[in-house]
Amino acid sequence: MKTHNKEKNISYIIEKAGPKDLPQILEVMRPWNMHHYPSPEMEELDVNSFYVAKVKGRIVGAAGFKLLSQTLGKTTLMAVLPEFAGTGIGKDLQNARLKAMHQVGVKKVITNTDRPKVISWYMRHYRYKKVGTLKKLCSYGDPGVDHWTTLEMDLDAYMRKLDRMSIEQEYIARNEPHPLSPYPPLIINVCLSGVVPTKEITSLVPISEEEIIENAIRVFDAGARIVHIHAFDKKGNPTWKASVFERIIAGIRRERPDLLCCVSCSGRHWNEFEKRTEVLHLTGSSKPDMASLTLGSLNFASGPSINTVDTIQSMAEIMQKRKIKPELEVFDLGMIAFATFLERKGYLDGRKFFNFMMGSLGQIPATIGNLATMIKALPENSTWSAAGLGNFQLPMNIAAMIAGGGVRVGIEDYFYYDYNRKKLASNEDLVRRIVRLASEIERKIATPAEARSLIGLNDK
Repeated sequence: MKTHNKEKNISYIIEKAGPKDLPQILEVMRPWNMHHYPSPEMEELDVNSFYVAKVKGRIVGAAGFKLLSQTLGKTTLMAVLPEFAGTGIGKDLQNARLKAMHQVGVKKVITNTDRPKVISWYMRHYRYKKVGTLKKLCSYGDPGVDHWTTLEMDLDAYMRKLDRMSIEQEYIARNEPHPLSPYPPLIINVCLSGVVPTKEITSLVPISEEEIIENAIRVFDAGARIVHIHAFDKKGNPTWKASVFERIIAGIRRERPDLLCCVSCSGRHWNEFEKRTEVLHLTGSSKPDMASLTLGSLNFASGPSINTVDTIQSMAEIMQKRKIKPELEVFDLGMIAFATFLERKGYLDGRKFFNFMMGSLGQIPATIGNLATMIKALPENSTWSAAGLGNFQLPMNIAAMIAGGGVRVGIEDYFYYDYNRKKLASNEDLVRRIVRLASEIERKIATPAEARSLIGLNDK
């Protein structure tokens, strides 16, 4: 069992001990004066009945048990190194040995302990009851206490309680709103640049290959997990050429290999199918993880973006064959319905990643009501994020975080930091604002591995 304590920022593994683990187990017991073996208090010790907690391969906690009869079990040693106190390791070790005993038919468990805080811990968390005392045979455990307090628990009743709690938690996760149901880790997707913001409009937009790579590094370090990439030629004009994307992606991967690269296949400046899909044929270290797939035609102030049914299907087919995850761009409710059509026809499979693009003239207005409607319309096995275009960027980002979705943010969508358009935004500042706001509502930022899993990139 692999566990991560986010409060202490520590990951550990609980597993069965092996014969070679005995020396490390005794070292864990040493700070608590329980390392004397063999001794009158511990004449025998079956390592095969122990569970250990490991941090980076090092044993930092251990707990054992033995069977006294078919229905009666006894816990033996349990300790965690002092520097790992309060991490939850002790509770996970206790749960592991209780589960092991219950699986072989044990109904009651006896535990001998001597420290008042430990006695209280057992009684509080596991409903132990005091049933007696036992004089120590030698100096063992707390040197200031000359006897053991014998505790007994009803293991059957405790496991039934755990089953009820598990059922309740599953129900909450399925039916209750956040934060009663746990928030998924937050995925931040950054549209670094686009076809609208130019250097004349904002000096902070990254245009050159070097600027885009540097921006990608900065936003990843700030908390972003996806970068949405547009490419530009030497004159700063948008380009479809795969060779430019190739250098950008390779440069990002050299510095931040865990950052997911999503390439733009937009048809706003060119609609030839070969140009829009050339980037999908990159290989090796420059192959994109994801690619944009707009699910319908629409109008922008600068002109139309034409996406015919045949074009969308053909692009989806290439992405599927090349194992590139589509970023399903949704500008209106009907586009979600079209995604379900694509899935039904076999052009989409696995987990789907939707990006709601809200607030542009002529597309779905950026309101909380519309966001709720789009979320409800999603097909099963979908992950989503939301972007507000222009002044709607921050409101939609906040709404998405509260609703449990991901966030798309960046200069492409809005190149100002404030509503009054007095402060130009950098991509890094926009990400840092999202991270700060997420911390206020206690939403964890996704790790790169969590982002891949939530998006469905592990479906390959």
